[in-house]
Amino acid sequence: LRFRYFLICTIEFLHFQLHLSNLVFELVLLNRFGISVQLHNGEFHFENHFFLVQICNVGLKAMILLHIAKNEQLLHLEMDDFSVIEDDFKTYDKEFQVDLKSKEEIDLLVFGLEGEEGKLASILMQIHQQPTEEKLSGWFLKLQDELQNVKTFYSSLAKVVSSDRYYRYHELFRHITQKIVCVAAILIFFTQRHLLTRSEAAEILGVAEREENGFHLDLEDYLHAILLSTSEFCRFAVNFATFGHYERVDDIADILGKISAAFRLLNFKSGNLRKHYDTLKYSLNKVEEVKYNLTIRGLRKYSEQEK
Repeated sequence: LRFRYFLICTIEFLHFQLHLSNLVFELVLLNRFGISVQLHNGEFHFENHFFLVQICNVGLKAMILLHIAKNEQLLHLEMDDFSVIEDDFKTYDKEFQVDLKSKEEIDLLVFGLEGEEGKLASILMQIHQQPTEEKLSGWFLKLQDELQNVKTFYSSLAKVVSSDRYYRYHELFRHITQKIVCVAAILIFFTQRHLLTRSEAAEILGVAEREENGFHLDLEDYLHAILLSTSEFCRFAVNFATFGHYERVDDIADILGKISAAFRLLNFKSGNLRKHYDTLKYSLNKVEEVKYNLTIRGLRKYSEQEK
């Protein structure tokens, strides 16, 4: 049914009765209303004020009274040719198959990235277990070498995921991206003494920084990665204190304080990002406790600012 104008429909009554005949459509006209009905090419056209339709379908009879505006042809009944519907759904199936193929290719690339991230996590675990000054430089060089391998996977992702369909498939690779950028943030802090920027992270991955440049590092993914790194920094602070690297504890407390202050400048609209940010205060409090315990035991030196 196609309605060209607004129809006010009132159900007069429904009557059910068993009927063993084949599907029959009957039009019962009320002559006193002067109804004219035209049948042309399988289409019914109704005119004037009222008409009454009686449908008999294997025992079901429904009588519906429709009020139609005067002198207008308002109701057009037409059966679409199934071939048209069939052609449409064949087109939908082709689109579905293309989408399915893209997802399979992305899943394979993400699987490869997860393997690389596992290697990075293994190196981080060894750093946590033996954070000695003699071994740290060697561990960080290994991290740097392993991070070079992820560029190949992101280059392949950029070929599969076009810029206009980036957020259609974004959920498939966003979490692994956050983990890899988190490792990059840790590496940059310990080797270059500053917080990883979004442009630096995009360069490490081998992708664009902004959306208009194609396959890029999503801003929220970058921010989630920075927040993810704060938990690792907190763990490093405890391990550094255990191995007597007290100055590094101060460095970690300083960077966490700056990250916390920086995130306060953001007007959060993402619920997930806000919840993730709430975990930062626990990491910051933990590092402050470590720093306090070292201070009261006389194990750390006061900075010039503290003096």
